[in-house]
Amino acid sequence: AVVSTQSTGEGRSKHDGSHKGVRYFEAKPMCGSFVREHKLCAGESFSDVLGRRYTDVTGVGDAMSIINKDNSSTNVELVGLSDADVNRASQLINLVMREESIVTVGDEALIADKCCKTENLDMSLNLFYDINDILKVLHLMPRLISAQLKGNVLTSKESSQVLDPHPSLERIYLAGTGLSWSEFCKLASHIPTIAEVYISGSPLCITKTPSNILQHVRVLDMQYSDLTDWGSLDEISALQNLETLILSNNKFSQINIAHGTLTKLKALSLDNNKIGEWSSVAELRKLPKLHTLRIRLNPLITGPALDMRLLVVAMLPAVGKLNGTPISDNERLQADIFYLKHFAAEYYKGAPEFHVVHNRFKDLVKEYGEPDAGTPKIASIKDQSIMITVAKPDGKEFSKKLLKTTLVKNIHLIVQRQCKILPKNQKLYWVNCLDERVYLDDPTRDLAYFDIIQDTTIYVEV
Repeated sequence: AVVSTQSTGEGRSKHDGSHKGVRYFEAKPMCGSFVREHKLCAGESFSDVLGRRYTDVTGVGDAMSIINKDNSSTNVELVGLSDADVNRASQLINLVMREESIVTVGDEALIADKCCKTENLDMSLNLFYDINDILKVLHLMPRLISAQLKGNVLTSKESSQVLDPHPSLERIYLAGTGLSWSEFCKLASHIPTIAEVYISGSPLCITKTPSNILQHVRVLDMQYSDLTDWGSLDEISALQNLETLILSNNKFSQINIAHGTLTKLKALSLDNNKIGEWSSVAELRKLPKLHTLRIRLNPLITGPALDMRLLVVAMLPAVGKLNGTPISDNERLQADIFYLKHFAAEYYKGAPEFHVVHNRFKDLVKEYGEPDAGTPKIASIKDQSIMITVAKPDGKEFSKKLLKTTLVKNIHLIVQRQCKILPKNQKLYWVNCLDERVYLDDPTRDLAYFDIIQDTTIYVEV
């Protein structure tokens, strides 16, 4: 006999329930399979797998016996571990139950006895489908700190069982579980100590969140959640202790942050969205403690990634780390000058909305002078002077005070005098914030043209 089945994830099977033009059943694309009846597994209980895999959780000497999926036994020698490490292993402090086709709870007394000291649990990629069964397992482990539940396609069913709040669980991983926001809130209502939530990979429609849950959440990962409207995050914005928010790989095109929200947010990830307006970047200035930002792969500009980085650095002076790289003082100066150049034309148009989005521009004009099509005008010769370092091919260095208007051909002459190398044999370059070489390849251009600023090192290559 052949049984038709539907897998929980697209791409795990071969078809949608039809074969050679004949439909046998309905399934999502690439989720349907035909399986011979004797190969079907109805799943096991958590307690059965626990008893089968860990036959000697008390430990004998320096070894434990673990039963594999094929029912063979593996003796695990705890070589080189301290007595404390052996004790932790034998007491199942860290319990891994991945891909075991677990579908129900089973003997609760057995679980409570063997897992009374478990702190970290991995139940990924099993067959649990009822949130209530998940909650039962978690509550049988009173010392649990972290629970990995990804890949269990969960739903919420009515239950008459009343569970006390879990006393210690801090981290929960729910990627790919398919939970709706309301179902997640039901789960979270039993875990008042939850501080880190990873719920990526499930399309979310964020609805009303009860005020008595998620109050201790510091980290929230909602990647790949098909989110499009920033307004849908109003419930998230109300989480006053939130410090890290991961929203990468969604479909946000605009950011609109309400004043007085997300006041403790320190890290925000917005990679690979559809943010295309600088007004959205300006909104991030409303986050008073924002220090770490990721905003790659957004259509803010069509130019090089370095250009976008410099513009974001200039617009958000409080941010200290962008796209994984710390921002140096030298880069900040470079960013301010590039920012003045890039938006000079819009600045002279005088549109009122320009200064709403670019409220730093006037302050930078006061510091560097009015921008033009080239470099910003500098008020005095002293302001035009910069100190640069020249690194010779032999590794030695010398410093020189020059004007920003010094031509590259004059730098070649300085190097010739110091290094005895003819200009035609010299290649000059400096290294930008992305560790890319920027060659001074036009001798008729000045230092400002190549964005060389105070304390830049120019390297000589032969």
